[in-house]
Amino acid sequence: MKWTIRQIREHKDDLLNLDVELSLFDQIKLRDDSIIHMDPVRVVGYFVPYEQDIVLHCQLTTVITLPSSRSLKPVPVEISVPIRERYFLPGQAYNAEDYEETAIELEFDYIDLDAAVIDALLLNMPIRVIAPDEENGAMPSGNNWTVVTEEAYHAQKVEEQVESVDPRFEALKTLKLDNE
Repeated sequence: MKWTIRQIREHKDDLLNLDVELSLFDQIKLRDDSIIHMDPVRVVGYFVPYEQDIVLHCQLTTVITLPSSRSLKPVPVEISVPIRERYFLPGQAYNAEDYEETAIELEFDYIDLDAAVIDALLLNMPIRVIAPDEENGAMPSGNNWTVVTEEAYHAQKVEEQVESVDPRFEALKTLKLDNE
């Protein structure tokens, strides 16, 4: 969904309210193929023309289905992300550090809401996804392999170091016993 600069500036109120649902699954799948499914994204917020720039404040909510980090089974994840962006016309002087919003210089005479939503979702997707039934359950395993936590791996390495004794030092143990 694209909003032209003229549409936003000529709106009768100071605010151009948004309350839309965007179906962006095909577009987001092109950028991240690990996404299994995504419900339509609900965008609620507003555009505000402010002097020469335009401010966008909105909240995104959707459910994205991602593969579990442990078993790769589909896990629905509810995501709610705020967007705070300030758009500037090409050639307009601005200092991005002066604003709390993300500063974006427009390439065209419109604001592409779809692109802003996709970028925000991709930046805020969780890296590690675990299904509720996997949180306290056993780790996946198979024939001669098993997944272990990092803590269990380090504990296992410590045990192996304690149990393994260098065979060259075995003879020294007998000397100690003989002296006693």
